[in-house]
Amino acid sequence: MDIAIIGAGPRGLLLLNNLIQNNNQQLNIHLFDRKNIGGRVWKINQPIDLIMNTPANELTLFNDEQANSYSIADWIKSDQSSKFIQSLDENKYPNKNELLNAINNLQENSYVPRAICGVYCTWFFELLKNKISKDNNINLSLHLNQTVNDIQKDSKQFIVKSQKDYTVDKVVFSLGQQENQLSNTEKSFKKYANENKLTYILPEYADEVDLSSINHQSTVIIRGLGLSFNDYVSRLTKERGGKFIKDENGKLSYHKSGNEPKIFAGSRRGIPYYPKAISQKQFNENYPAYFLTKDNINKHLKDGKLPFEAFQKLLRLDVEYRYYTFLIQKDYPKINLESFQNEFLNSDNPIEVVKKSGLSSEAMFNWDLILNPVAGIKITNMEDYQDHVKTWLSTVINDARLGSKTGPIIGALEMLRDLRNNIRYVLANNLLSNEDYVSKYKGQFSSNIKFLSMGAPVIRSEELLALINAGIVEILPPQMQVIGANHKFITRSAFYGHQIIQGDALIEARTNAPNLNITDNPLLNNLKKNNIIKPQVIKLADDDVNNSSIDINVENDQVKGEPNMFTWGLNTEGLYFVTSAIPRPGVKDDILTAADNISKNILNFPVKNPTKYM
Repeated sequence: MDIAIIGAGPRGLLLLNNLIQNNNQQLNIHLFDRKNIGGRVWKINQPIDLIMNTPANELTLFNDEQANSYSIADWIKSDQSSKFIQSLDENKYPNKNELLNAINNLQENSYVPRAICGVYCTWFFELLKNKISKDNNINLSLHLNQTVNDIQKDSKQFIVKSQKDYTVDKVVFSLGQQENQLSNTEKSFKKYANENKLTYILPEYADEVDLSSINHQSTVIIRGLGLSFNDYVSRLTKERGGKFIKDENGKLSYHKSGNEPKIFAGSRRGIPYYPKAISQKQFNENYPAYFLTKDNINKHLKDGKLPFEAFQKLLRLDVEYRYYTFLIQKDYPKINLESFQNEFLNSDNPIEVVKKSGLSSEAMFNWDLILNPVAGIKITNMEDYQDHVKTWLSTVINDARLGSKTGPIIGALEMLRDLRNNIRYVLANNLLSNEDYVSKYKGQFSSNIKFLSMGAPVIRSEELLALINAGIVEILPPQMQVIGANHKFITRSAFYGHQIIQGDALIEARTNAPNLNITDNPLLNNLKKNNIIKPQVIKLADDDVNNSSIDINVENDQVKGEPNMFTWGLNTEGLYFVTSAIPRPGVKDDILTAADNISKNILNFPVKNPTKYM
């Protein structure tokens, strides 16, 4: 059997591992990637200061119970990591010493540099190659730094078109982040920048962008306050020689190098993403759900559908339960925690339980304030707004520093990560009505989840606070607006339009959202043109709309109508939830289950438990 795996990132490696584990026949496997092992995100040659937002002990490429398995934390603690890094070619990897220094300073709950994850992926792949070399049934052909532009059907086989044509029986692809067609706004800004000799940076991986046109005299406008924002700020400050110094109280201050530009950053919300807490969890430890459970979901179904309001209420109650548990443990020793928990879990009106518990009114979990931390603030000028942002940053930093099992706010928001499979269950089983999915889930709910649970480690918030104090960064109030005028990029807040900032550079601080409808990836577009793949169609009362995901059978990640083609990961975002995650060890992670099931389907083995999540 001839198999093509397109994409050598974590999912491509997971699949290769499971094909090796499950195989009992002659296989010829072709592994393609337009970059290298690990793909674009996990390049080894990238700045060491660009870090992940998941702790080392919660990341693995090994199956649970697989012999000699290492999470990234296990690998860092062992001599395997240092030996492998020392074996790297210094000409190919000039950051070799940085990598060695990094692993020496990492703990099992550290948020690791993305470059270190890239080394782990490469080490893992070398293990797989070694296994294949001892297996007469498997032949592996590597096609790295090659782009697959098209896949065509030939009778019962596929022709994979890259630098050469390869005929295969089965194909699985997971392409990761892809290019999208430029929006009208992006086209307009790109043209304007060219005409006025300005710098305009489209959505892209921050480590791949050339920032040399930006100097210490530049004024930079950054649109977006999520993970990419943190990466760009790091590159424009610390990478340029600036230093963060910690005082005796643990507070950071920033010492300028003189090479930094002035940075103005904003977004619709006008506040950075919530930080990740210092992790206190064991590698296999999840917060259990008490409200968004399969039983409770089934109780709330109406005509087979879960009303969005019920879905959101159950999810929020799980977060609130965790918040009040941590808050009482921390600040209210006179309240009997066990009694409070039992009443909260069993009450038809948990809010009343909170009100009569003895907690102060200020301690009540306020969703409106959590989702909009600057609501109701009177904005008089940019300087005044920075004070509000700094106050909020100090609050969430202090909470995150307490730890993921201690800090009430950030610890409670950590619950959203442990509810991912519960959310995936709702989506993969099509339990929301199409109208609720399109009008409520896809818009504000998805945005809120990113804001609350997909931020950077708390060190990034501490650095941002220091940069604001140093006058390097200023955050715009909500509803950021950007135009091109007077040979500059101009930005302001719609809520405070009196203060206008002119910039020489505009950075779109985000990566492209995976969306089959607007993709500019040649492979996906050719597959669409040849009617091999298509977007999932969502039928509404008055119209049909296309989901962003490729239409697949969720039981086996098989492309609809193509029994020998499979896709997973970001190509299915919208049908699933948070499809870019690397699996966790010890928790029966469904990403690992999916890898096992896809491999068995490819090998024509029976699958006992199809991947339907939760």
